[in-house]
Amino acid sequence: MSSDPTPLASAFLAASACAPAALPEPVRLEALLASAVERARAHWSGMALDAPGFCAFIAERLTSPSTLLEVLGGASPALLELYLAFGCLRRDRTALQLFDDQYLRDVGAFVSGVDRSPAFVAEVRQLLREKLFTATVGSEPKIGEFTGAGALGGWVRVAALRIALNLKRSETRADAAARESVEAAFGEQLGPELEHLRSRYREAFTEAVRSSLGELSDRDRTLMRLYHLEALSLEAIAALYRVHLSTVSRWLSRAREQVAQDTTRRLCERLGVSAASVDSIAALVVSQVDLSLTRLLREGPPR
Repeated sequence: MSSDPTPLASAFLAASACAPAALPEPVRLEALLASAVERARAHWSGMALDAPGFCAFIAERLTSPSTLLEVLGGASPALLELYLAFGCLRRDRTALQLFDDQYLRDVGAFVSGVDRSPAFVAEVRQLLREKLFTATVGSEPKIGEFTGAGALGGWVRVAALRIALNLKRSETRADAAARESVEAAFGEQLGPELEHLRSRYREAFTEAVRSSLGELSDRDRTLMRLYHLEALSLEAIAALYRVHLSTVSRWLSRAREQVAQDTTRRLCERLGVSAASVDSIAALVVSQVDLSLTRLLREGPPR
């Protein structure tokens, strides 16, 4: 039994939505595809991908016979970009590295109008990698959506900008939510109905919080001071530490949680009441009394 004399054309035709009559006859199509594959391999040195698979890939994306002939004939850079995209879709290491070198290195320029800080650019670049090359349940990676209709660089730029804008909006909401949470937790007004708590629990609670702050690591105490006392934004602190905003947010959340847990434990020990009772007292005092975290941080930890 003889082998298929036109394997590339057969793979292309099996995946193409074009009417066969609108395409070159199989032998001619085979020659065009073979030449195109050879040209792509020569351009992307060291990236020898599955040729029939690539032909099926472009058949699904080049649905116009005229566009197909233009691309296969070398009159368009789309062939080389589609070959690289196909390699990335197949998780070819060389393709992924080439994509990084050729396109992801420009992410900083793409998003400079949103945020040019190195930490932000690095976060966008990583999110872009994940979005383009990681499959979600029931769908292939986003790089598979590249059709060659436009330049790959422009396509990547649009994706990077979209991610950057979404990330910046998320950061703004996170920063506002965090500050609102702090303001709600450490307000300075005591309602009349809670006045009796001032004399009974204020001293014990103050000492418990102060001791808990003293148990924080130097970094966490500095972070708390920068955020609550110096009123620096999460973004400013992230730039100071050269990390992403989400990292600073996690650090602060863990520090606040540690203070809350230690404070509750210390109140339990000092007042001799159950944790449930102390939680209720602490919630009232923390949210209402004129005990301020800012004041305690200014005073520093106990000696």
